[in-house]
Amino acid sequence: MARVLCAWEFGGDLGHVRRLLPIAAELRLLGHEAIFAFRDSFHLDAVHARGFDGFVAPLLRAPTAVNPSPISHSDILLNLGFDDRHALAGALRAWHSLIDLVRPDLLLADYAPTALVAARAAGLPRATIGSGFSLPLDRDPLPALRPWLPSDEGVLRAIDARLVNAIRAAMNGAQGSISLARDIFDAQAHLLCTFAELDPFGPREGASYLGPNADAMGGVDVRWQGESGPRVFAYLKPRGPRFAALLAGLRDCGAEVIVAAPGLPATEALAASAGSMRVVPDAVNLDPILAQASLCVSHAGPGLAARALIAGIPMALLPMQLEQFLVARQLAGGGNAVLVSPEEPLPELTPWFAGLLARDDLRVAARERAGAYRGYSFGDAARRAARRVAEVAGA
Repeated sequence: MARVLCAWEFGGDLGHVRRLLPIAAELRLLGHEAIFAFRDSFHLDAVHARGFDGFVAPLLRAPTAVNPSPISHSDILLNLGFDDRHALAGALRAWHSLIDLVRPDLLLADYAPTALVAARAAGLPRATIGSGFSLPLDRDPLPALRPWLPSDEGVLRAIDARLVNAIRAAMNGAQGSISLARDIFDAQAHLLCTFAELDPFGPREGASYLGPNADAMGGVDVRWQGESGPRVFAYLKPRGPRFAALLAGLRDCGAEVIVAAPGLPATEALAASAGSMRVVPDAVNLDPILAQASLCVSHAGPGLAARALIAGIPMALLPMQLEQFLVARQLAGGGNAVLVSPEEPLPELTPWFAGLLARDDLRVAARERAGAYRGYSFGDAARRAARRVAEVAGA
């Protein structure tokens, strides 16, 4: 039996939880044990509800001053607190204590670079997992995040050196020290739980794409009410600066609309629901909705994008941050999605949504791209990932 410590440090939303829990369930069926260390304590309720043990992950404190437009993964880690060697040393000691307590055979890291560094120093086998953004291309220096813009290799190397020096100071000569920024992400396996066409930095030569495995359940059950006519499903962040404008545009676009807005106060969701538009202040069960949707509106989160791709639904993508923008660029290049970048002004939304619903080219492209994934099973993807994790753990 192998014991796997599933660690998640950075990144928000439910994607990390919905990716790791199905794999943990499959590991248990194979006779192995999964233990969790999650950045958000409230997500541990889902862990405990499924009979797993879990801890709150050691966390770094984000600095007060950050680069608002980081140019590489090293720059991102500095923004996340790696520049404070004293705080980093404390976080590494906490990870070492957790590793000593749990005594895992493998660390499975979902955007958990501090855990990776600690596990490397402890001589613990490691595997990374994710949808692509948290794993940079294996290069020295770590490459620029925006390859379409000019970048200076000297600047990239300087940022890498600043990060490496902070880590080495925090480790204070411990074994498994970091020489290059790429060493942070070194692992015995990299599990890319996505499609090549959704990988923000892909397709990667020689990469093994296991496919998305995220659980679609865990939310409220919402069904379409109308018998016919266009249907628009939107998954939107209430904190987004465009949220109110998007609701207004969707309300009058001439379709039945379901908006999932997790975190929106229930009173505001009720007030925003009008006519044929319902606003749900929770996560929702995706598959019943997507099976009959005509258009999917989102910020291009990779989990939802994968399900809309498989379902053959055209997408309207309005990313809020860099990872979403990179995924949206990949999708828009295939003709089944339309992208509005965070820097672009919004179109006049009501006629824009109505126009997207009327576009035959989007529907045809969406159906054609979905054909490559006919019969795809998220459960099979979780089983593939679990078997690979067990293999790396030596079980």
